[in-house]
Amino acid sequence: MAATFLMWVSTLSAQDLKISAEVNRTEIGLNQQFELTVELSGADAQRAPQPGLPDISGFAAFLGTSSSQNIQLINGQMSVTKSFSHHYVATKVGKFQIPPVTLDYKNNRYATEPIDIEIVAGQSSPTPNSPGSRKAPTDAEELSELLFLKAESNKRTVYENEAVILTYKIYYALPLRGGSISQLPNMVGFWSEEFPAPQQPRVNMEVINGRQFQVQEIKKVALFSQGAGTKTLEPLAVDCEVQLQSRQSRRDIFDSFFDDPFFGLGRTVRQTIRSNPITITVLPLPEAGKPVDFSGAVGSFSISATVDKNNVKTNEAIKFKVKLAGSGNIKILPQPKIDFPGDFEVYEPTVTENIQRDNIQIAGDKTFEYVLIPRFPGNQTIKPVAFSYFDLANKSYQRVTTDALDISVSKGSESFVSVPLASSKEDVKFIGQDIRFIQLRMPQFQKMGAVFYKTAVFFISLTLPLLALVGAFGYRRHLDKLSSDEAYARSRKANKMALKRLGEANTQMRKGDPKAFYAEVSKALMGFIGDKLNVSAAGLITEEVETMLRRRGISEAVVQEYLDCLKTCDFMRFAPSESDNGQMKVLFEKARKALINLDKRI
Repeated sequence: MAATFLMWVSTLSAQDLKISAEVNRTEIGLNQQFELTVELSGADAQRAPQPGLPDISGFAAFLGTSSSQNIQLINGQMSVTKSFSHHYVATKVGKFQIPPVTLDYKNNRYATEPIDIEIVAGQSSPTPNSPGSRKAPTDAEELSELLFLKAESNKRTVYENEAVILTYKIYYALPLRGGSISQLPNMVGFWSEEFPAPQQPRVNMEVINGRQFQVQEIKKVALFSQGAGTKTLEPLAVDCEVQLQSRQSRRDIFDSFFDDPFFGLGRTVRQTIRSNPITITVLPLPEAGKPVDFSGAVGSFSISATVDKNNVKTNEAIKFKVKLAGSGNIKILPQPKIDFPGDFEVYEPTVTENIQRDNIQIAGDKTFEYVLIPRFPGNQTIKPVAFSYFDLANKSYQRVTTDALDISVSKGSESFVSVPLASSKEDVKFIGQDIRFIQLRMPQFQKMGAVFYKTAVFFISLTLPLLALVGAFGYRRHLDKLSSDEAYARSRKANKMALKRLGEANTQMRKGDPKAFYAEVSKALMGFIGDKLNVSAAGLITEEVETMLRRRGISEAVVQEYLDCLKTCDFMRFAPSESDNGQMKVLFEKARKALINLDKRI
């Protein structure tokens, strides 16, 4: 009797929890996504932990997990169903088996049946009638109509080096929980200029086919084509997390209320959306009327030249500035050709750029600052400086010039003037007197006391100039490398720039602005990688960062720590919910440690 009772209790306990698994299709195309759904049901389903996943990395890559919960009250009895949807992408062709999904709970092990699937080359359609497959819900079928990405360009036909403003906007008619750019378009053949993202993204409303959409601009870039022809820009890809409201029939009002722990928000799904490709026709610049000194500048430009003083003395430095200003690709503006007077010693210019990016164009100025040293007195003239460009307004070449600058050089008060060997203006150096007489009287010598040149201080004083010379030589090489080797310069400045951006992030955290905080932390992380590896931070995505770090043999723990910070920033920048100060402090400290650890190993 006792044995019969115990058997009945065991059977009842087993019935309190059931586990099942299924896939939404058993025949899958290579590189297509599929879904493995694990379902727990019974009275203990709400308390049971999430089942562990089998290892199928040999033929599928894991993308993410979403979950949902359904609680029903029927005749006083509570029925609980909890579902975990695991998303994968097929990576290898062949026939495979998904091992059983297992769960250990209350000293019992629960397991599902294994599932056979086949991954084929090319496209494959779902097979609803095959064993283990399941038809996707209606709301998922309509997801592409409720969530999409659109690319827009301000013009489709341009000249070489003329700016095209490309804007990417995301349209959504359902709650958007987060998102990140997963794939950037290939922009080979274009010089790109990224527009800064706003710290607080602006959301607009648009009505399309009678449905109201929220619209958010996620990326804007100006492209300058480096060659003529028809060019197609590939789509931009974004991974989104959206909340779906299930439309399955329900028997009472409590179904809707208990569909999700957050009161009917529905289940969260991950969706990859891609923009439409953009085709740009690039016209060659006309050959007729092209100036000899034309360097490729397209847009509208002006030129000016100034000196800091017009009356100087010999060997006194003059600052001479040439500024090119206007709208167009400022970064490719070349160093102007200037005819300096032969009596001037000229040093290489310092180049500074000031670029403004507004909604419709790239504009700014580029300044070349020279240091000139006149060596001989007289009246000197710096001839006009010319610059040629292709004007888009009237479709013709234009040439702008500066005014000539007159400089009066008077003789300085120095006791001598150093003359270059090639000069023939003066052949002597004045030393203050015409003749230096011979000493006729024998000087008086006295015996020295302690012999200084035999002391340690004397030998140390002899080595100091040598050490100073070596140090100066090393520092000179360092400066030369900074000016000529961009990769070296960016690597040396990487730490400083990262700390500066983290400092700005700390400021935004104190202000209580989560969006700006996460944006600055993301810039610090991406900018550090870009500077260290000499790549453009604007074009970097998380997957590329991971690949580059693993190729350099960085330890898995350091790489994962860095990627976790990047993914958290990407998610929180798109998340509409506010982040508290405690979360920001935790991420700030984690990002700081990730930068320090990576800097030690890269």
